[in-house]
Amino acid sequence: MGLFSRKRDHTPSVPKEKLIPCDKIFLDPPAKYGAAAPLEPISEDENEKYRVILQHFQDDSLELPENLNDLDNGDYANARGLSEWEKFWLSRECFLRYLRANKWNTANAIKGLTKTLVWRREIGLTYDNESKDPLTADKVAVENETGKAVILGFDNAKKPLYYMKNGRQNTESSFRQVQQLIYMMETAVTIAPQGVEKITVLVDFKSYKEPGIITDKAPPISISRMCLNVMQDHYPERLSKCVLINIPWFAWAFLKMMYPFLDPATKAKAIFDEPFEKHIEPSQLDALYNGLLDFNYKHEVYWPDMVKKVDDLRLKRFERFLKFGSLIGLSEYDTKGQHDELRYPVDMVI
Repeated sequence: MGLFSRKRDHTPSVPKEKLIPCDKIFLDPPAKYGAAAPLEPISEDENEKYRVILQHFQDDSLELPENLNDLDNGDYANARGLSEWEKFWLSRECFLRYLRANKWNTANAIKGLTKTLVWRREIGLTYDNESKDPLTADKVAVENETGKAVILGFDNAKKPLYYMKNGRQNTESSFRQVQQLIYMMETAVTIAPQGVEKITVLVDFKSYKEPGIITDKAPPISISRMCLNVMQDHYPERLSKCVLINIPWFAWAFLKMMYPFLDPATKAKAIFDEPFEKHIEPSQLDALYNGLLDFNYKHEVYWPDMVKKVDDLRLKRFERFLKFGSLIGLSEYDTKGQHDELRYPVDMVI
């Protein structure tokens, strides 16, 4: 169906005996989806542009401020060099994501990467001791007490599934909701397996009438714009597609207001009013959407389990980064793998 078409309720039932009990996140896609393919080569021209960005951030004299206001004002009085965790974030794939998002314009890619590095400092995503106000699980836990955001399963290309169940909203609009989006995006991209960079977002607007859930209403434009800017500016080339279902009239009106603010690439990834099962294999899909996962969100079970698993996985990959030399431009293929040898050295032309 086309954009802004009539909504439908996608909640078919599956026989109970076929369901798979599930109340926790899992980190690995099915083995039948196969192993990661080798990295795809880039053209000679693309490689030259990649090298320009790599050399820019490899400069030991590079220092950046702690917040975006100082960056915009050119105030580097409190600037500092890159931490080991920031170097870890500056992977080969990260550089290429920003280059693709900026149509291979090196100056714009460097500007975008610099802005995101400073933004990550400001928002508390440095994962080191430098952050004065880290974005922790405890800070946003209350936002997820009703299970309005869940990372569960993978599509058949091994992309993590990020469910946004807007009808389970439990808090009044605030900046903390933006922080929750950021925290869950960090979770989703962290569990993306070797060879996978993108995630699939599944948005369900179905209303739930349960204790703690707030009456249906669209979020303020200000909060939505902040969330949209976060996704477009700081997670470029991370969204595979976004499927939206059960959209009520007020959400359609809201989407119409937000649509002009979407960049063309994001617009192309939005799919309206198609069943999730059309895009996801049943064994990886919540039973609410005709899948086989009998998923029941229990905050006291799901949340701490997710936090520990993802924190441990992130640390494991950081330790592999240290093992392979703590070099800017190391490939995520190597930091996400299980192999002992470095397969894609920084100076290797692919």
